Amino acid sequence: MAPKVNADVRRIRAMRLRAQGLVPGARTWATPSEVARGMLAMQAQDPKGVLWALALRCAEHPTEAEVLAEMAEGRVVRNRPSRGTLQVTAPEDLHWLSETMTPRSIAAAVKRRGQIGVTEEMVAGVGEVLRRELADGVVRTRPEIVEACAAADIDLDGTQAGHVLRHHTEVMTIVFAEPEGRTDTFALAEHWIDDARELDHDDALAELGQRYVEARGPVTAADLGRWANLTMGDARAAIAGAGDALTTVTLDGDEYVVAADAADLGDDDVDGALDRPLLLPPFDEYLLGYGSRSSIIDDEHFEKVVPGRNGMFKPIVVVDGEIVGIWSRKLTAKKATVTVEPFGSLSAPVKRGLAEPAEAYARFLERTPALEFA
Repeated sequence: MAPKVNADVRRIRAMRLRAQGLVPGARTWATPSEVARGMLAMQAQDPKGVLWALALRCAEHPTEAEVLAEMAEGRVVRNRPSRGTLQVTAPEDLHWLSETMTPRSIAAAVKRRGQIGVTEEMVAGVGEVLRRELADGVVRTRPEIVEACAAADIDLDGTQAGHVLRHHTEVMTIVFAEPEGRTDTFALAEHWIDDARELDHDDALAELGQRYVEARGPVTAADLGRWANLTMGDARAAIAGAGDALTTVTLDGDEYVVAADAADLGDDDVDGALDRPLLLPPFDEYLLGYGSRSSIIDDEHFEKVVPGRNGMFKPIVVVDGEIVGIWSRKLTAKKATVTVEPFGSLSAPVKRGLAEPAEAYARFLERTPALEFA
C-alpha cells in the first residue's frame, strides 16, 4: 500500500467523492436521470459499466434493468458530446453541450477524411439517408443504415461508416437509441429529444463551468479544458462566467476551483467520505473526470488500469479515495462473482469492507454475491 498521504490530498479525494455523488447523502440524486443531469455528462464507452456508474450515484439504488428502462424511455441519452467519446447526459442538455464541446473534435476529424476516403459529398449524402430512413421516429441499427447508404450509392467500409456516423452524432443529426442486444441503434435527435435547451456561447460556457465544477470539484481550468475539449481561454472563461457560484481553495500547494457551498468541509466529513471502499466501473468519472490524476492513483499503477495506455480503462477499486486495485466480474444465471486484484496488500478490515460494495453490485444485477481476491 502507498504511504500515508497528507491531509490536503485526503481532502481533495473526499471533496471529489462527495461532488460526484459517491458518498451517501452528499447529493440528492434519486434516479439515473437525476444523476445524468447532476453529473452533466459521464463517460459511456463501456455500455454495461455506465449503467453501474449511474446506479452507484442513485439514492434509490436501481437495478440494471431499471437503469436500462430509463435509457430506453429517453430520460438518459447516450451520444458523443465531447472528444468524440461516448457519454450519457440528460436529454435537454445534449444539444447545447455538443454545440459547445464538439467543434475541436469535429475539426480534427475533418482533417482525417482524405486518409480514409471520406468526402464532404459522402457526409452530406449520409445525412440525407439518415433523415429519410429515420423519419417519423423510426429507429435503425448501424448495419441497416450502412445497407441503406449502399442502396443510395454511398458505399462505406467499416472505418468510413464509423467516421460518418460519429460526425452525425456530434452535429446532433442522430443519437444512440435503445440497442438491440449488442447492436447499436440510432434515431433522429429531433424525434428522440423533445425538450432541447438552447444557450448562446457565453451562457453555455458559464453553465458548463459551473456544473462541471459542482460535479467534480476541486478542479483546475486545465481539468475542465481537457474534459470538455475546450481551449484554455474558453476553460477560464467558463469558470469566470459562473461568478460567485464558484470559489478557489489552495490544497497541497495548488489552487483549485470548487463550488462555493462545498469549500468548507470538516475533518469528520472528510473521514466519512473516505470511510467506504468502492468498486467503480471502467471509465468512471472519478478517474476520467480530471486532467491530472496524481491525487488518486500512483503513476506506477496507471498502466494496470489502462494496459499499454491504450485508452481502455478497467474497473477500479477505491480505498480511502485512492485507486488501489482493479476488479473483474464473472456472472452465472444466479451469481455475480467479483474478483479483486489489488496493486499491493490489503488489510483484513479493507477486505471485509469490500464485501458491502460487492453485495451492492450483485443486487444491481439481481444476483447473489461472491467476493474473491486474486
